[in-house]
Amino acid sequence: MEGTSSASLMATMSPDVALKLFENGAVLIIAGVPLGTEFGIDQWSFFIGENFRGVKMIPAGPHFVYCASQGPYGDAAPRVGFAHYFQRGEIVVREWDDDKEELRPRVHDDVDGEIRRIRENIKNLDRYLAPYDYDGLAKWNKLSGNITIETIRRHSPECGLVRNTVELMPCTDEERPRGDSTLSNYSASKLSKIRSLMNEEELLPNLKSLPGSAPRFTELPSRCPKGASPAEISQHHMDSIAAVDQLLKDGHEAVMFEEVQFSFILFLCGHSVESLNHWRKILLLLSNSERAVEKYRSFFRNYLTVLQYQLPELPVELMEQTESNTVYLDVRRLLLNSYQAGITSAAQALEKSLKGTLLWRFENLFEEDPEDMPTVVEI
Repeated sequence: MEGTSSASLMATMSPDVALKLFENGAVLIIAGVPLGTEFGIDQWSFFIGENFRGVKMIPAGPHFVYCASQGPYGDAAPRVGFAHYFQRGEIVVREWDDDKEELRPRVHDDVDGEIRRIRENIKNLDRYLAPYDYDGLAKWNKLSGNITIETIRRHSPECGLVRNTVELMPCTDEERPRGDSTLSNYSASKLSKIRSLMNEEELLPNLKSLPGSAPRFTELPSRCPKGASPAEISQHHMDSIAAVDQLLKDGHEAVMFEEVQFSFILFLCGHSVESLNHWRKILLLLSNSERAVEKYRSFFRNYLTVLQYQLPELPVELMEQTESNTVYLDVRRLLLNSYQAGITSAAQALEKSLKGTLLWRFENLFEEDPEDMPTVVEI
């Protein structure tokens, strides 16, 4: 069954345009997927009908494909998908794995020969292929426009599939966190603020994902390095320039910008929890350094722009303008730093956009709350 927007598009598209898109677009063929399975490519999804065999007219570039099997009582399994950079005119074939209930690369003695036969008979398959949803392409390009084929190769799981969550291996008793005894002499209020600056993962069991199952993201530097003195903790709280320098060192601005988009896409389309957590950690790190905005102006201008398109796609619970919503608080701090660092037009554009899409308001932006001021620890 085709999506409504796809059918509407084909009804209004001229035959010449449709033919050009058909001849130049990529094709995804899927085999053996059960009826009623949810299928999606990018932000367009529907439930598979009897005659559905894949998608045609896929524009060249990065795309995310997924399936979610349906239970006998209408319950849906988590999405399992893959990112692929489709080339012009490429034919990609996937088949259904009944045991794992997911799409896998075609297992065949002559895959190249099969693709050649599909290409020779593509016009006969046309009626079984749904046209790509070009109504959503402009928004998709804004969300994914900097993702390259190398981005996908670099950050996709080694297994090739993106799951809602990755399976974790248990930790040994020796790997369990013990806390930091050097903080025992501070008051409860100061201790709470200091701990909030430390890497959350240092306070959790050292759980590792099964090899090859997790997205391969950059290991982010801690905003407050392990073993930092109380005075250094205060310094890093006031400005995380040291961590941002480490993140963007050796000209990695473009690579990190690609990673920001790719991690968000894996969450948005694949519901990947790990990817959302990674995206949020990057936001936290980048939002807490006025000096970094001054030093990496071009990067932050682009970052503010991409946030215009990403933030309205967040889950409802992360859209609320509350003091408990860390995303809102980080964006507020990022706007303040951006204004103070002089990239005013980009900050104004993001603020105006969020007022329109999320109804976020940033009153008293330049008035610091005393409770939010840095905790300076004297030695």
